[in-house]
Amino acid sequence: MKNKNGFISISVVYSFFMVFLVLLLFIVNNLVSNRTLINSIKDEIKDEISDTTFSRYLINHASELGLVHHNSSLTGGAEDNSYRYVGSNPNNYILFNDEMYRIIGVINDRVKVIKDSSVTAMAVSTSDTNYYVNAEIYSYLNTTFPNSLGTNIDLLATSTYYIGGITNNSTTDTIKTVYDNEVGEDRNNSTRINTQVSLLYASDYAYATDTSNYNGHITGSNNWLNNGTNYWTASRVNTSNNQFFYISSSGNLAIGNVAETYQIRPVFSLVSTVRFVGGTGSSTDPYRIEG
Repeated sequence: MKNKNGFISISVVYSFFMVFLVLLLFIVNNLVSNRTLINSIKDEIKDEISDTTFSRYLINHASELGLVHHNSSLTGGAEDNSYRYVGSNPNNYILFNDEMYRIIGVINDRVKVIKDSSVTAMAVSTSDTNYYVNAEIYSYLNTTFPNSLGTNIDLLATSTYYIGGITNNSTTDTIKTVYDNEVGEDRNNSTRINTQVSLLYASDYAYATDTSNYNGHITGSNNWLNNGTNYWTASRVNTSNNQFFYISSSGNLAIGNVAETYQIRPVFSLVSTVRFVGGTGSSTDPYRIEG
């Protein structure tokens, strides 16, 4: 309101200022709230998008799912940034080709799995050789077994497998030493194959035990890969021409002659585009995926 000299009074200006300030604060507050809401929605969308690939789902939820991250701070670990299931019976079951498998972990950004039960029993070789690609077991894993998968064979990634083997001291070496000699920094780079299906590394078995055992030698204690049967690994004894490592029924890493008959549990990695559909990973509610 103007005073008698034609000027707006100070009280009116102050009132207008206060109204303007309240409106401004209201607008700013709503902008902040909306921005927070938008950012929250963006984060949820980002998580949902990344979770649709199975490997990213497992990595994103590693802590709640019980996966152990093998970074440089894990004592005795692989230091390869893999995520591995450990302990006596983790929820790592996955349904594949209408059969039960179990997840070893996310290694090289791919989900690596092993058949929960044996598909057959056989010798590594009947010709007294432990050179993997010349053995009958290699032919079975790369011809006979894949034929049983039908179109699901398209979900198997072609991976590099190091088959140079490890020494006969590996039964008593530390887990990290076995890993380094088999697939780590001390591996034999000249002896490797690119294929879809193989067998379990001795070091994969080793790192399935509880982390409290990592400073010792390979053990079946608190190790979900110890299933009470004798089954072959992919690891030859590189100080011999006719010996191979297997997992014994008592859970130890053991040495056997290639002509002996033990169980076969195929191992492979899934292609990185495989999507997570559902499931909790338990034996009654296994993970479900689609290509």
